[in-house]
Amino acid sequence: MTRTTDIPEASAESDLAYLKRMASAGRGAPAPFLVLMAAFGACFGLSFLAIGLLIHVYGAEAFMREDPGILFRIAGMTPIVSQGVFLLALLWTAWRTFGPNRVKLSRAAVAVWSAAFIALITVVTAFNLYTRGEPGTDQVYTAYMMPPVLLALWGCAWWVTAILGARRWLLVVAVASFLAAVMMAVIGNTPPFLLASAACLLGLAFLPAVLLMRERRA
Repeated sequence: MTRTTDIPEASAESDLAYLKRMASAGRGAPAPFLVLMAAFGACFGLSFLAIGLLIHVYGAEAFMREDPGILFRIAGMTPIVSQGVFLLALLWTAWRTFGPNRVKLSRAAVAVWSAAFIALITVVTAFNLYTRGEPGTDQVYTAYMMPPVLLALWGCAWWVTAILGARRWLLVVAVASFLAAVMMAVIGNTPPFLLASAACLLGLAFLPAVLLMRERRA
């Protein structure tokens, strides 16, 4: 006579819950951080694109005129507007991720993307503190290293998301982000800097986030 071992109900439920957590942690779906990444890429990308095009056409000295004109005034305000939109998107993302009515997300996705954006904010804050009280030229040259650092940060986030979610095309985005980080360090203090920054923000932050959001809706 074969003896059967009865598995306690509580133990079975515990094992099932563990498997569910494992499955949840492996999906690699970064929403609602996608909205934050899209807002970051679109706002600052369009801002840098507008300013870069005006500098390319009219020269940087056009912004320094006593009355530069309405077009230049609007372009000069876009970074401030972008910061406001990004802050609102950041607060919304925090509420949707950690609030009482939070969206159920992959724990791995929350870990990766929350770490990426905390690191982003930390880097920007550290750069600002480092250049506080320094001559304007030193502040400008320090700012040129910010895009390579940020590109490396979100390249890491795309890389992990690609592996967790089995999305190979995101590996291309991640590698492109790493290569762009090196490229941005090379061009540094040159006229194409703003336009290259805009291309990175729109092509390596905004576009992949939008494609992933469309993929999730489908």
